[in-house]
Amino acid sequence: MNLRPFLAATVLSVTSIAVPPAAAQSNAEQAQARYNAGDFPAARALYQKACMSDGKDEACHNLGSMAWRGQGGAKDPVQARDAYRRGCEAGLLKSCGQYGALLKDGLGGPADPAEALGPLGLACKAGEAGACYNQGQILYFGDAGERRFEDARTAFAGACPGYAADGCYALGIMKRDGQGGAVDTAGANKAFSIACENGNAEGCIESGVGYYDNGQFAEARDQFAQACNNGAAGGCMNAGMMYRDGTGAAPDHARAKRYFTNGCKLGIQDGCAMAEALGQ
Repeated sequence: MNLRPFLAATVLSVTSIAVPPAAAQSNAEQAQARYNAGDFPAARALYQKACMSDGKDEACHNLGSMAWRGQGGAKDPVQARDAYRRGCEAGLLKSCGQYGALLKDGLGGPADPAEALGPLGLACKAGEAGACYNQGQILYFGDAGERRFEDARTAFAGACPGYAADGCYALGIMKRDGQGGAVDTAGANKAFSIACENGNAEGCIESGVGYYDNGQFAEARDQFAQACNNGAAGGCMNAGMMYRDGTGAAPDHARAKRYFTNGCKLGIQDGCAMAEALGQ
């Protein structure tokens, strides 16, 4: 199974909040005020004080976000990893998800998938879908030791639909193949369909195959067409053949030719010949 990594950078955020008058502000509150005003260097420095000296979990998370993004100074994965660790140790579960992701991928320090399972598991149980996906990857591929398919399937279930494109695709593969549990064709097709709706081209192809095998040809053709639109050459070819042959609707050679041509452009030489065979 080809699973794309979930990168911590995709979910980092610093929340803009209202702050009290300056005279009563803590370091964290001053940091937020400076951030809201667009003074990122001052905000980052104040978040660092609030995290390191005051032990504020949200300040640590925001420091991690700014260090990872390079806001208010140079991009600093080492500082980001340390800040997320501190936030996680203080009980902030969204920091645990980010810290686990950096541990897993060796960003800001050595990779340690086994150590990553702890914070990722905490974040996953709290509903952090990206953390569930990262946890599932480690368990599926055995990066922390033996491959644990049952636990990986549970983790991917936590990633779908929140981390829809890849989490649902991974869950669909495991349900389709009976990895970590019984074969669940209906559940697999549902997961693939969600993945497709969220831009995963391989999910569209798998969803299309599921519909096709179930005799739902119009739905299958639409899923293959979506796969093509998302850049999957195989989807273009399948959609082209269904439009050419009138499977799922009346034949539409003009549309079939467009799909075959797209398949050709995406590297399938048969698509070139099939498009040419349909003439003008």
